[in-house]
Amino acid sequence: MLRKKPKKKLTPLQENRLLKIVIGLIVVAVAWLLFAPGTGVYSLIKQRSRTAALEQQTEELINTNEELRAEIERLKHDQAYLEKVAREKYGLLKKNERVFDFSRSKEND
Repeated sequence: MLRKKPKKKLTPLQENRLLKIVIGLIVVAVAWLLFAPGTGVYSLIKQRSRTAALEQQTEELINTNEELRAEIERLKHDQAYLEKVAREKYGLLKKNERVFDFSRSKEND
């Protein structure tokens, strides 16, 4: 037959040490939950912020791509627009055309 030993009551010093150990473990556990690499709350907030920034960048790139596609289609099918771009952006001329520049240079002023 097993006899149960009567439980000894903890001394105030032991209770104080036990309380400090429990509080220390709780602080460590909370700190781990907040700052654990890759899984902590801080990491989660950083990842969400990065995700939002990447989603914004994706939207901007989608809009830019749509504008560029529209520009390509316009250059392929609209001859007047193509001529306008060639003249303004690249300074191209038709055959037998000449450019006369009547603007004053800054040296003469």
